[in-house]
Amino acid sequence: MLFRRIILSALLLGVLTGLLMSVFQYAGVTPIIIAAEQFEVLPVTPEGVQAHSHDHGEAEAWVPNDGFERSAYTAVSNIFAAIGFSALLLSLMAQFQLQGRASLSPVKGLLWGLAGFAAVFAAPGIGMPPEIPGLEAAAIEHRQTWWMLTVLAAAVGIALISYGPVLLKVLGAGLLVVPHVFGAPHPDGPAFTHPDPEIVDALVALHQQFIVASAVSALVFWLVLGAGCAWALNRLVLAGVANTTGQPDVAGA
Repeated sequence: MLFRRIILSALLLGVLTGLLMSVFQYAGVTPIIIAAEQFEVLPVTPEGVQAHSHDHGEAEAWVPNDGFERSAYTAVSNIFAAIGFSALLLSLMAQFQLQGRASLSPVKGLLWGLAGFAAVFAAPGIGMPPEIPGLEAAAIEHRQTWWMLTVLAAAVGIALISYGPVLLKVLGAGLLVVPHVFGAPHPDGPAFTHPDPEIVDALVALHQQFIVASAVSALVFWLVLGAGCAWALNRLVLAGVANTTGQPDVAGA
């Protein structure tokens, strides 16, 4: 029953927060991506300049058309990601509250959301900021590995700092630093290799705007998700469920 409530609540919260993030991205992030794509150097063949493709491999991959189709696929991916994060947060919050540690109000949920933002966006973003089209990047498998290890280290580190004894707090602080000691994977050479210096300057400015816009949309997403999960935890998930301290109803806590 508890698992079912978590999944249903995660589906509800995932749809709402995923759509909210999509709106923020459509307003602040997508225009920057489209602007950067205009500066991408297209490959030249004997027949002339090829059409733009998001896939830089030998075979041309399918990509959604610009406009509604592209925005719709972005929204769907955001919703699926939000459902996954909601299920994870609700599971952790339920375990935390059922152990009798504290009742999580939406205000406290904001702190959980802030921790999620720090672990999933801020910590990896310090070494590997969000990328725009035209930016030279290391091999994707190296970036994915470093990103996952950094997020895991940050999540465990934040949890230890928040709830662990003194020695574990020190360990948690160390976990936050370790990925950045090794450093994120980056290619040798300049970030942008466009032959026109003015366009490089424009891309640098767009990249800075993109980082800020991405951070704002991610922060709003995580704060809303944290508060929403705390609300759903007490009103939908744990309503009428007894915790380990014997208190029968946490819905009104």
